Amino acid sequence: MTTLTSRERVRRAVRREPTDCVAAMPYMYDIAAATAGIPLKQFYTDPQAMVRAQLTLHALVGQDVIAIGADNFYIAEGFGCETTRSNDEVPSLVKPPLTSLADVYELEVPDPQSDGRMPVMLEGLRLARQAVGDDVALRSPGTGPFALASYLIGTQQWLMEVAMAEAGMEEGNEDAIHHALTLATEALIRFGKACWDAGADILHCGDSLASCNVISPRTFERYSFPYLQQIFRAWKAHGVTCSILHICGNSTNVLDLYAATGADLVEIDHAVDLRVAKARIGGKVGLVGNVDTVTELLQGTPETVRASAQRCIDQAGVGGGFLLGSGCIVPRYAPLANVRAMVEVAHSRPYPAG
Repeated sequence: MTTLTSRERVRRAVRREPTDCVAAMPYMYDIAAATAGIPLKQFYTDPQAMVRAQLTLHALVGQDVIAIGADNFYIAEGFGCETTRSNDEVPSLVKPPLTSLADVYELEVPDPQSDGRMPVMLEGLRLARQAVGDDVALRSPGTGPFALASYLIGTQQWLMEVAMAEAGMEEGNEDAIHHALTLATEALIRFGKACWDAGADILHCGDSLASCNVISPRTFERYSFPYLQQIFRAWKAHGVTCSILHICGNSTNVLDLYAATGADLVEIDHAVDLRVAKARIGGKVGLVGNVDTVTELLQGTPETVRASAQRCIDQAGVGGGFLLGSGCIVPRYAPLANVRAMVEVAHSRPYPAG
């Protein structure tokens, strides 16, 4: 087979069609800023700087997918969240728009073309598409409904509200919780459609607060799963052909629910046995993962990363429907030689025969 472009390699891998080699998509945001020497604050507020940083990183690593994004709060800011602005760290929540969840009915869904930093991300996608043409796949940013709803009142208060409602306590406000989730879901649907129209190949939905390291499988099924289904269903109706669900932590107990969300790909964290994920849901949904971002990519060596990448491909690559990934965000100061080693392993190997 002739050498494919990265974009075509990814598309074929998702469709389980023959490719020239394994597709590689380490998940990288602010490591691009560090690599290009661009101040972090400029990286997450200036789309031209963001794209320049990602192109610099891509030239050195050669991955098949460039991820546009920086943090979790670009949509939340459109709801009125106040966040930090620093060259030391990506934005974090300073002040949510609500002090009482009962006031959630006063909020309106933000416009992705004008509110928060959503326009920054959309312009980043447009500029990146212009720069890479048809050669490289682009992954959009995108929060998840459970996480985004939590930013409206603050994460700790949100988790307390959910716990009280689930326990049936009088203080619980089930209706307000679901209204917040409905607002977040609609915001994500609109933002995802705008990302697709701006040139994304893979729409990202990352709901890491819904991790089973944070909430129970029962809570996930009740307060995250149905809203994830709505998002992926609406994106598909818009013509989206590839979407990815990203939730950190050990998701072994809810893998079947992940596969039932309607996402085309599920990103598997290093905490999950990739062999188990392949056996459980690999026939239903594509898998991405799961080189350890800390033990291997940050603290390891090219040799240990290569061994880990080989192991991931052996465990989940049979029959295709797999992209070698990092499972979570690659740390800002991970050695580029380690990330490059991961990509080199993928590009030197075909998918294992079944």
